[in-house]
Amino acid sequence: MQIQRKDHSKLAIIGNVDSGKSTLVGVLSKGILDDGRGEARERVFNYKHEKENGRTSSVAQEIMGFDENFKQVLPERFNQNKNKYWSQVVEKSQKIVTFLDLCGHEKYLKTTIFGLVAMVPDCSLIIVGANMGVSKMTKEHLGVSMFLGIPFAIILTKIDIAPQNIYNDTLELLKQLIKSPAIKRTAIVFDQNSEMNEIDKWAGLMHGNNVVPIFQVSSVTGIGLQQLNRFISRVPNRDQLNKAYHTVNDPFQFDIQENFNVTGVGIVVSGIMRSGKAALNQHVLLGPDKNKQFKSVTIKSIHIDRVLVDSAQVGEFACFSLKPSKAGDKLDRADFRKGMILIDPTLKPEPVNEFEAKIHILHHPTTMCKGYQAVMHCGVVRQAVEIKSISEHEILRTGDVDTVRLKFLYAAEYLQTDQVLVIREGRTKIFGYISKLITERQLEDKRNFIVQNQI
Repeated sequence: MQIQRKDHSKLAIIGNVDSGKSTLVGVLSKGILDDGRGEARERVFNYKHEKENGRTSSVAQEIMGFDENFKQVLPERFNQNKNKYWSQVVEKSQKIVTFLDLCGHEKYLKTTIFGLVAMVPDCSLIIVGANMGVSKMTKEHLGVSMFLGIPFAIILTKIDIAPQNIYNDTLELLKQLIKSPAIKRTAIVFDQNSEMNEIDKWAGLMHGNNVVPIFQVSSVTGIGLQQLNRFISRVPNRDQLNKAYHTVNDPFQFDIQENFNVTGVGIVVSGIMRSGKAALNQHVLLGPDKNKQFKSVTIKSIHIDRVLVDSAQVGEFACFSLKPSKAGDKLDRADFRKGMILIDPTLKPEPVNEFEAKIHILHHPTTMCKGYQAVMHCGVVRQAVEIKSISEHEILRTGDVDTVRLKFLYAAEYLQTDQVLVIREGRTKIFGYISKLITERQLEDKRNFIVQNQI
Protein backbone atom coordinates (compact mmCIF):
# COMPACT_ATOMS: atom_id res chain seq x y z
CA MET A 1 0.00 0.00 0.00
CA GLN A 2 1.47 3.36 -0.99
CA ILE A 3 0.62 6.34 1.22
CA GLN A 4 1.14 10.02 0.67
CA ARG A 5 4.32 11.22 2.40
CA LYS A 6 3.35 12.88 5.67
CA ASP A 7 4.69 15.94 7.41
CA HIS A 8 6.40 14.63 10.52
CA SER A 9 8.22 15.64 13.68
CA LYS A 10 9.86 13.72 16.55
CA LEU A 11 9.53 14.94 20.14
CA ALA A 12 11.72 13.53 22.93
CA ILE A 13 9.94 13.28 26.29
CA ILE A 14 12.53 13.64 29.08
CA GLY A 15 12.49 14.63 32.73
CA ASN A 16 13.01 13.43 36.27
CA VAL A 17 11.71 10.05 37.44
CA ASP A 18 8.02 10.11 38.52
CA SER A 19 7.38 13.49 36.88
CA GLY A 20 4.58 12.01 34.73
CA LYS A 21 6.29 11.54 31.34
CA SER A 22 4.75 8.22 30.30
CA THR A 23 1.38 9.22 31.72
CA LEU A 24 1.41 12.42 29.64
CA VAL A 25 2.39 10.47 26.50
CA GLY A 26 -0.48 8.07 27.10
CA VAL A 27 -2.97 10.89 27.68
CA LEU A 28 -1.89 12.84 24.58
CA SER A 29 -1.57 9.91 22.17
CA LYS A 30 -4.71 8.08 23.28
CA GLY A 31 -6.95 11.14 23.77
CA ILE A 32 -7.91 10.08 27.30
CA LEU A 33 -7.41 11.35 30.85
CA ASP A 34 -5.49 9.47 33.52
CA ASP A 35 -7.26 8.05 36.57
CA GLY A 36 -4.54 9.29 38.94
CA ARG A 37 -3.22 5.75 39.43
CA GLY A 38 -1.23 5.25 36.24
CA GLU A 39 -3.82 3.84 33.86
CA ALA A 40 -2.64 6.00 30.93
CA ARG A 41 1.05 5.13 31.27
CA GLU A 42 0.39 1.39 31.17
CA ARG A 43 -0.71 1.81 27.56
CA VAL A 44 2.73 3.01 26.43
CA PHE A 45 5.17 0.77 28.36
CA ASN A 46 7.14 -1.80 26.36
CA TYR A 47 7.81 -4.39 29.04
CA LYS A 48 6.10 -6.10 31.96
CA HIS A 49 8.67 -4.93 34.53
CA GLU A 50 8.00 -1.30 33.49
CA LYS A 51 4.32 -1.73 34.26
CA GLU A 52 5.13 -3.32 37.60
CA ASN A 53 7.51 -0.62 38.89
CA GLY A 54 6.14 2.32 36.85
CA ARG A 55 9.57 3.29 35.49
CA THR A 56 10.51 3.51 31.81
CA SER A 57 13.77 1.65 31.11
CA SER A 58 13.61 1.56 27.27
CA VAL A 59 12.76 3.92 24.44
CA ALA A 60 8.99 3.73 23.91
CA GLN A 61 7.38 5.26 20.83
CA GLU A 62 3.84 6.53 20.37
CA ILE A 63 2.29 8.70 17.66
CA MET A 64 -0.22 11.52 17.39
CA GLY A 65 -1.90 12.26 14.08
CA PHE A 66 -3.35 15.61 12.97
CA ASP A 67 -5.58 16.39 10.00
CA GLU A 68 -5.32 19.40 7.65
CA ASN A 69 -7.02 21.58 10.29
CA PHE A 70 -4.56 20.45 13.00
CA LYS A 71 -7.29 18.51 14.77
CA GLN A 72 -6.11 15.30 16.43
CA VAL A 73 -6.95 12.07 14.60
CA LEU A 74 -7.93 9.16 16.86
CA PRO A 75 -8.58 5.53 15.85
CA GLU A 76 -11.94 3.88 16.34
CA ARG A 77 -10.57 1.95 19.32
CA PHE A 78 -7.23 1.38 21.10
CA ASN A 79 -7.68 -2.09 22.57
CA GLN A 80 -6.38 -3.77 19.44
CA ASN A 81 -3.10 -4.57 17.74
CA LYS A 82 -0.78 -1.54 17.65
CA ASN A 83 -0.20 -2.03 13.93
CA LYS A 84 -3.93 -1.59 13.27
CA TYR A 85 -4.58 1.58 15.22
CA TRP A 86 -1.33 3.22 14.04
CA SER A 87 -2.33 2.51 10.43
CA GLN A 88 -5.77 4.07 11.06
CA VAL A 89 -4.17 7.22 12.49
CA VAL A 90 -1.60 7.47 9.66
CA GLU A 91 -4.21 6.96 6.95
CA LYS A 92 -6.37 9.88 8.12
CA SER A 93 -3.58 12.29 9.13
CA GLN A 94 -1.66 15.00 7.31
CA LYS A 95 0.96 15.30 10.05
CA ILE A 96 2.44 12.60 12.31
CA VAL A 97 4.14 13.46 15.61
CA THR A 98 6.26 10.69 17.12
CA PHE A 99 6.86 10.73 20.88
CA LEU A 100 10.15 9.25 22.07
CA ASP A 101 9.37 8.41 25.70
CA LEU A 102 12.82 8.30 27.35
CA CYS A 103 13.96 7.23 30.81
CA GLY A 104 13.93 9.52 33.82
CA HIS A 105 15.89 7.53 36.38
CA GLU A 106 19.61 8.29 36.63
CA LYS A 107 20.26 4.55 36.38
CA TYR A 108 19.02 4.64 32.77
CA LEU A 109 20.69 7.93 31.73
CA LYS A 110 22.71 6.09 29.06
CA THR A 111 19.45 5.05 27.36
CA THR A 112 18.19 8.63 27.46
CA ILE A 113 21.42 9.96 25.95
CA PHE A 114 21.25 7.30 23.23
CA GLY A 115 17.69 8.40 22.39
CA LEU A 116 18.70 12.06 22.15
CA VAL A 117 21.86 11.41 20.11
CA ALA A 118 20.77 8.56 17.83
CA MET A 119 17.08 9.32 17.23
CA VAL A 120 17.63 13.02 16.35
CA PRO A 121 14.48 14.57 17.89
CA ASP A 122 13.19 17.86 16.50
CA CYS A 123 12.36 19.13 19.98
CA SER A 124 12.68 18.04 23.62
CA LEU A 125 9.73 18.30 26.00
CA ILE A 126 11.28 18.46 29.47
CA ILE A 127 8.73 17.29 32.03
CA VAL A 128 8.83 18.80 35.54
CA GLY A 129 6.45 17.73 38.31
CA ALA A 130 4.97 20.91 39.79
CA ASN A 131 4.81 19.18 43.17
CA MET A 132 8.43 18.00 43.01
CA GLY A 133 10.38 21.08 41.97
CA VAL A 134 13.47 21.35 39.76
CA SER A 135 15.68 18.31 40.31
CA LYS A 136 19.28 17.47 39.45
CA MET A 137 18.06 15.37 36.50
CA THR A 138 15.99 18.31 35.20
CA LYS A 139 19.18 20.38 34.98
CA GLU A 140 20.99 17.40 33.45
CA HIS A 141 18.38 17.11 30.68
CA LEU A 142 18.44 20.88 30.07
CA GLY A 143 22.21 20.74 29.62
CA VAL A 144 22.18 17.75 27.29
CA SER A 145 19.45 19.30 25.09
CA MET A 146 21.36 22.58 24.90
CA PHE A 147 24.72 21.07 23.99
CA LEU A 148 23.14 18.80 21.38
CA GLY A 149 21.41 21.84 19.85
CA ILE A 150 17.89 20.45 20.40
CA PRO A 151 15.19 23.12 20.93
CA PHE A 152 13.21 22.44 24.09
CA ALA A 153 10.00 23.35 25.89
CA ILE A 154 9.12 22.70 29.53
CA ILE A 155 5.91 21.00 30.68
CA LEU A 156 4.82 21.49 34.30
CA THR A 157 2.69 18.46 35.21
CA LYS A 158 0.57 17.49 38.23
CA ILE A 159 -0.58 21.08 38.78
CA ASP A 160 -3.83 19.75 40.23
CA ILE A 161 -2.10 18.19 43.26
CA ALA A 162 0.82 20.60 43.76
CA PRO A 163 0.64 22.83 46.87
CA GLN A 164 0.32 26.42 45.69
CA ASN A 165 3.55 27.63 47.32
CA ILE A 166 5.62 24.76 45.86
CA TYR A 167 3.97 25.24 42.47
CA ASN A 168 4.80 28.98 42.46
CA ASP A 169 8.37 28.35 43.62
CA THR A 170 8.91 25.72 40.89
CA LEU A 171 7.61 28.02 38.14
CA GLU A 172 9.72 30.94 39.37
CA LEU A 173 12.85 28.79 39.64
CA LEU A 174 12.34 27.54 36.09
CA LYS A 175 12.07 31.10 34.75
CA GLN A 176 15.23 32.11 36.61
CA LEU A 177 17.07 29.03 35.35
CA ILE A 178 16.11 29.74 31.74
CA LYS A 179 17.37 33.33 31.84
CA SER A 180 20.53 32.42 33.79
CA PRO A 181 23.96 33.00 32.14
CA ALA A 182 24.24 29.24 31.47
CA ILE A 183 21.11 29.18 29.26
CA LYS A 184 20.38 32.82 28.32
CA ARG A 185 16.90 32.25 26.89
CA THR A 186 13.47 33.79 27.30
CA ALA A 187 10.66 31.88 29.02
CA ILE A 188 7.17 32.19 27.49
CA VAL A 189 4.57 30.91 30.00
CA PHE A 190 1.27 29.50 28.70
CA ASP A 191 -1.77 28.51 30.72
CA GLN A 192 -5.31 27.31 29.98
CA ASN A 193 -6.35 30.87 29.03
CA SER A 194 -3.58 31.45 26.48
CA GLU A 195 -4.58 32.42 22.94
CA MET A 196 -4.07 29.73 20.30
CA ASN A 197 -2.60 32.30 17.87
CA GLU A 198 0.19 33.03 20.37
CA ILE A 199 0.93 29.32 20.71
CA ASP A 200 1.05 28.94 16.91
CA LYS A 201 3.46 31.86 16.68
CA TRP A 202 5.97 30.54 19.22
CA ALA A 203 5.73 26.95 18.00
CA GLY A 204 6.76 28.13 14.54
CA LEU A 205 9.72 30.01 16.04
CA MET A 206 11.10 27.10 18.09
CA HIS A 207 14.04 26.40 15.80
CA GLY A 208 16.80 28.99 15.77
CA ASN A 209 15.23 31.28 18.40
CA ASN A 210 16.14 31.61 22.07
CA VAL A 211 12.66 31.01 23.46
CA VAL A 212 11.51 28.31 25.89
CA PRO A 213 7.72 27.78 26.08
CA ILE A 214 6.43 26.63 29.49
CA PHE A 215 3.10 24.78 29.64
CA GLN A 216 1.12 23.94 32.78
CA VAL A 217 -0.99 20.80 32.58
CA SER A 218 -2.76 18.08 34.52
CA SER A 219 -3.11 14.61 33.02
CA VAL A 220 -5.99 13.86 35.41
CA THR A 221 -8.21 16.97 35.10
CA GLY A 222 -7.13 17.92 31.54
CA ILE A 223 -6.16 21.49 32.46
CA GLY A 224 -3.80 22.95 29.83
CA LEU A 225 -3.87 19.90 27.56
CA GLN A 226 -5.68 21.75 24.79
CA GLN A 227 -2.91 24.37 24.64
CA LEU A 228 -0.17 21.74 24.76
CA ASN A 229 -1.91 19.71 22.06
CA ARG A 230 -2.02 22.79 19.83
CA PHE A 231 1.68 23.45 20.37
CA ILE A 232 2.62 19.85 19.52
CA SER A 233 0.58 19.97 16.32
CA ARG A 234 2.44 23.10 15.14
CA VAL A 235 6.07 22.28 16.04
CA PRO A 236 7.89 21.89 12.70
CA ASN A 237 10.61 19.35 12.00
CA ARG A 238 14.16 20.60 11.50
CA ASP A 239 15.26 18.19 8.78
CA GLN A 240 16.49 21.05 6.59
CA LEU A 241 18.38 22.75 9.44
CA ASN A 242 19.80 19.70 11.19
CA LYS A 243 23.49 19.06 10.55
CA ALA A 244 22.98 15.43 11.57
CA TYR A 245 21.23 14.89 8.22
CA HIS A 246 22.43 15.15 4.64
CA THR A 247 19.97 15.88 1.82
CA VAL A 248 17.52 13.66 -0.02
CA ASN A 249 19.80 13.86 -3.10
CA ASP A 250 22.88 12.54 -1.28
CA PRO A 251 23.87 8.84 -1.22
CA PHE A 252 21.80 6.56 1.00
CA GLN A 253 22.68 6.06 4.69
CA PHE A 254 20.52 4.46 7.36
CA ASP A 255 21.49 4.20 11.05
CA ILE A 256 20.35 0.89 12.59
CA GLN A 257 18.99 1.25 16.11
CA GLU A 258 17.36 -2.15 16.64
CA ASN A 259 17.13 -5.48 14.83
CA PHE A 260 14.51 -8.23 15.03
CA ASN A 261 13.84 -11.69 13.64
CA VAL A 262 10.19 -11.63 12.57
CA THR A 263 8.47 -14.96 11.95
CA GLY A 264 7.63 -15.36 8.26
CA VAL A 265 9.57 -12.21 7.32
CA GLY A 266 13.14 -12.68 8.49
CA ILE A 267 15.56 -10.01 9.65
CA VAL A 268 14.04 -6.55 10.20
CA VAL A 269 15.97 -3.41 11.22
CA SER A 270 14.62 -0.10 12.51
CA GLY A 271 16.32 3.29 12.60
CA ILE A 272 16.72 6.76 11.12
CA MET A 273 17.32 7.75 7.49
CA ARG A 274 20.41 9.98 7.74
CA SER A 275 20.81 10.64 4.03
CA GLY A 276 19.22 10.08 0.63
CA LYS A 277 16.33 7.77 -0.27
CA ALA A 278 15.54 4.08 0.18
CA ALA A 279 13.53 2.03 -2.30
CA LEU A 280 12.31 -1.54 -2.60
CA ASN A 281 14.86 -4.06 -3.93
CA GLN A 282 17.68 -1.56 -3.42
CA HIS A 283 21.11 -3.15 -2.86
CA VAL A 284 23.01 -1.63 0.08
CA LEU A 285 25.91 -2.51 2.37
CA LEU A 286 25.39 -3.67 5.96
CA GLY A 287 28.23 -3.14 8.44
CA PRO A 288 30.80 -2.78 9.72
CA ASP A 289 31.06 -6.13 11.51
CA LYS A 290 33.77 -7.01 14.03
CA ASN A 291 36.18 -7.64 11.14
CA LYS A 292 35.52 -4.21 9.57
CA GLN A 293 33.64 -5.86 6.71
CA PHE A 294 30.38 -4.89 4.99
CA LYS A 295 27.87 -7.39 3.60
CA SER A 296 25.70 -6.75 0.55
CA VAL A 297 21.97 -6.95 1.39
CA THR A 298 18.69 -6.10 -0.34
CA ILE A 299 15.78 -4.09 1.07
CA LYS A 300 12.69 -6.27 0.58
CA SER A 301 10.04 -4.14 2.32
CA ILE A 302 9.76 -0.75 4.04
CA HIS A 303 7.46 0.33 6.87
CA ILE A 304 7.01 3.86 8.24
CA ASP A 305 4.84 4.26 11.35
CA ARG A 306 3.94 0.56 10.97
CA VAL A 307 2.46 1.18 7.51
CA LEU A 308 3.85 -0.52 4.39
CA VAL A 309 5.33 1.96 1.88
CA ASP A 310 7.59 1.69 -1.15
CA SER A 311 10.19 4.34 -0.21
CA ALA A 312 11.73 6.26 2.69
CA GLN A 313 13.80 9.43 2.73
CA VAL A 314 16.10 11.46 4.96
CA GLY A 315 14.69 12.35 8.39
CA GLU A 316 12.15 9.51 8.53
CA PHE A 317 12.12 6.72 11.10
CA ALA A 318 11.64 3.47 9.18
CA CYS A 319 11.81 -0.32 9.35
CA PHE A 320 13.40 -2.44 6.58
CA SER A 321 13.22 -6.18 6.06
CA LEU A 322 16.52 -7.42 4.66
CA LYS A 323 17.86 -10.43 2.83
CA PRO A 324 21.39 -11.20 1.52
CA SER A 325 22.01 -10.00 -2.02
CA LYS A 326 24.16 -13.01 -2.89
CA ALA A 327 22.52 -16.40 -3.33
CA GLY A 328 23.59 -18.83 -0.65
CA ASP A 329 24.48 -16.14 1.91
CA LYS A 330 22.75 -16.16 5.29
CA LEU A 331 21.68 -13.26 7.50
CA ASP A 332 20.66 -13.64 11.14
CA ARG A 333 20.78 -11.61 14.35
CA ALA A 334 24.24 -12.94 15.17
CA ASP A 335 25.55 -10.85 12.25
CA PHE A 336 24.55 -7.61 14.00
CA ARG A 337 26.33 -5.47 16.57
CA LYS A 338 25.67 -2.01 18.00
CA GLY A 339 26.70 0.84 15.72
CA MET A 340 25.99 -0.81 12.36
CA ILE A 341 24.54 1.06 9.39
CA LEU A 342 23.15 0.49 5.90
CA ILE A 343 24.97 2.56 3.29
CA ASP A 344 25.25 3.12 -0.46
CA PRO A 345 27.99 0.88 -1.96
CA THR A 346 29.31 3.77 -4.08
CA LEU A 347 30.59 5.50 -0.91
CA LYS A 348 33.04 2.64 -0.29
CA PRO A 349 32.81 3.06 3.50
CA GLU A 350 35.99 2.63 5.54
CA PRO A 351 35.64 2.04 9.29
CA VAL A 352 38.17 3.63 11.63
CA ASN A 353 39.71 2.65 14.96
CA GLU A 354 41.11 6.10 15.75
CA PHE A 355 39.99 9.68 15.19
CA GLU A 356 40.41 13.21 16.49
CA ALA A 357 37.67 15.19 18.20
CA LYS A 358 37.22 18.73 19.44
CA ILE A 359 35.74 18.36 22.94
CA HIS A 360 34.33 20.50 25.75
CA ILE A 361 34.47 19.09 29.29
CA LEU A 362 31.05 20.01 30.66
CA HIS A 363 31.62 18.23 33.97
CA HIS A 364 34.29 16.00 35.49
CA PRO A 365 34.83 15.56 39.25
CA THR A 366 38.64 15.45 39.03
CA THR A 367 41.04 15.49 36.07
CA MET A 368 41.50 13.56 32.82
CA CYS A 369 44.72 12.63 31.05
CA LYS A 370 46.12 10.30 28.39
CA GLY A 371 44.73 6.80 28.92
CA TYR A 372 41.35 7.96 30.25
CA GLN A 373 38.52 5.63 29.18
CA ALA A 374 34.74 6.21 28.95
CA VAL A 375 31.74 5.37 26.77
CA MET A 376 31.15 7.51 23.66
CA HIS A 377 27.82 8.08 21.90
CA CYS A 378 27.97 9.24 18.27
CA GLY A 379 24.89 8.54 16.17
CA VAL A 380 24.07 4.87 16.81
CA VAL A 381 27.67 4.17 17.85
CA ARG A 382 28.07 3.57 21.59
CA GLN A 383 31.42 2.11 22.53
CA ALA A 384 34.22 2.67 25.02
CA VAL A 385 37.05 4.90 23.82
CA GLU A 386 40.48 5.78 25.20
CA ILE A 387 42.31 9.11 25.01
CA LYS A 388 45.57 8.47 23.11
CA SER A 389 46.81 12.06 23.13
CA ILE A 390 45.76 15.63 24.06
CA SER A 391 46.80 18.56 21.87
CA GLU A 392 47.22 21.52 24.25
CA HIS A 393 46.75 20.39 27.86
CA GLU A 394 48.60 17.77 29.89
CA ILE A 395 45.44 17.18 31.92
CA LEU A 396 41.82 18.19 31.31
CA ARG A 397 39.41 19.64 33.87
CA THR A 398 35.80 20.84 33.89
CA GLY A 399 35.37 23.71 31.42
CA ASP A 400 38.43 22.89 29.28
CA VAL A 401 38.21 22.80 25.47
CA ASP A 402 40.81 20.86 23.50
CA THR A 403 41.43 18.47 20.61
CA VAL A 404 42.04 14.85 21.60
CA ARG A 405 42.91 11.68 19.75
CA LEU A 406 40.57 8.82 20.62
CA LYS A 407 40.70 5.08 19.97
CA PHE A 408 37.87 2.55 20.09
CA LEU A 409 38.60 -0.26 22.54
CA TYR A 410 36.69 -3.08 20.87
CA ALA A 411 35.86 -2.60 17.18
CA ALA A 412 36.20 -0.15 14.31
CA GLU A 413 33.19 2.05 13.50
CA TYR A 414 31.98 4.05 10.52
CA LEU A 415 32.16 7.76 11.39
CA GLN A 416 32.03 11.06 9.53
CA THR A 417 33.64 14.39 10.31
CA ASP A 418 31.49 16.99 12.10
CA GLN A 419 29.36 14.31 13.77
CA VAL A 420 28.33 15.30 17.30
CA LEU A 421 29.56 13.07 20.12
CA VAL A 422 28.85 12.67 23.83
CA ILE A 423 31.29 10.96 26.21
CA ARG A 424 29.96 9.85 29.59
CA GLU A 425 31.19 8.09 32.70
CA GLY A 426 29.01 8.42 35.79
CA ARG A 427 28.32 12.14 36.08
CA THR A 428 31.12 13.02 33.67
CA LYS A 429 29.74 14.75 30.56
CA ILE A 430 31.89 15.64 27.55
CA PHE A 431 30.45 17.08 24.34
CA GLY A 432 32.16 17.68 21.04
CA TYR A 433 32.41 16.76 17.38
CA ILE A 434 34.66 14.64 15.20
CA SER A 435 37.31 16.79 13.50
CA LYS A 436 39.48 14.19 11.73
CA LEU A 437 39.31 10.50 10.81
CA ILE A 438 42.48 8.41 10.96
CA THR A 439 42.26 5.57 8.44
CA GLU A 440 44.10 2.26 8.54
CA ARG A 441 46.20 3.44 5.61
CA GLN A 442 47.37 6.49 7.58
CA LEU A 443 48.21 4.33 10.59
CA GLU A 444 50.18 1.94 8.38
CA ASP A 445 52.11 4.83 6.80
CA LYS A 446 52.95 6.12 10.28
CA ARG A 447 54.17 2.69 11.41
CA ASN A 448 56.35 2.35 8.29
CA PHE A 449 57.80 5.83 8.89
CA ILE A 450 58.73 4.95 12.48
CA VAL A 451 60.34 1.65 11.40
CA GLN A 452 62.39 3.35 8.65
CA ASN A 453 63.65 6.02 11.05
CA GLN A 454 64.66 3.37 13.59
CA ILE A 455 66.63 1.56 10.90
